[in-house]
Amino acid sequence: MQRVSPATLDLSSVRGPFSKYLNARETAILIALVRSVTPRVMIEFGCNLGITAARVLEHVPSLERYIGVDVPANHKPPLACQSDEVPRNPGYSAGHDPRFWLMLAEPMLTPDQLEPADAIFIDGDHSRQGVTHDTELASALIRPGGIIVWHDYGNDSVEVTPVLERLDQQGWPMQHVDGSWLAFCRM
Repeated sequence: MQRVSPATLDLSSVRGPFSKYLNARETAILIALVRSVTPRVMIEFGCNLGITAARVLEHVPSLERYIGVDVPANHKPPLACQSDEVPRNPGYSAGHDPRFWLMLAEPMLTPDQLEPADAIFIDGDHSRQGVTHDTELASALIRPGGIIVWHDYGNDSVEVTPVLERLDQQGWPMQHVDGSWLAFCRM
């Protein structure tokens, strides 16, 4: 997988609060990656409380719609390490922004349930099956010139890394931002 230095990205100062899953530095990297495609529509799989969505919406003025996808409160994640990550108030922190739209759904959505997007952030179900499904869904929804970003690449406690390394071996132009758990692919 190609490595990218964060110094090559247009990182801006981002004020919090930040998600407990995505720190200030990774939030700034995500914003720079998203801004680089001047998106009108963005989808986030695993929006949790909407804290990251709120930061992206504050810093990416081209966004007209941000679709935050998460699961109902009674959902049981496949990976035990994610059992405490199911939010009680999904999307709460971004709900004040009229561009934010929350979609609660069980996993395994289909492309006809969502709209095409210019940027997609995958940070939901971190099981091999979940990451593979969300990636296939993102691939079907991403517009030409768009970007897909994944969180938790390099995190050995979840199953994101083997899925992304398989995609890289299959010829996807995968890139990893050094010193972070973010990987991305420009489509």
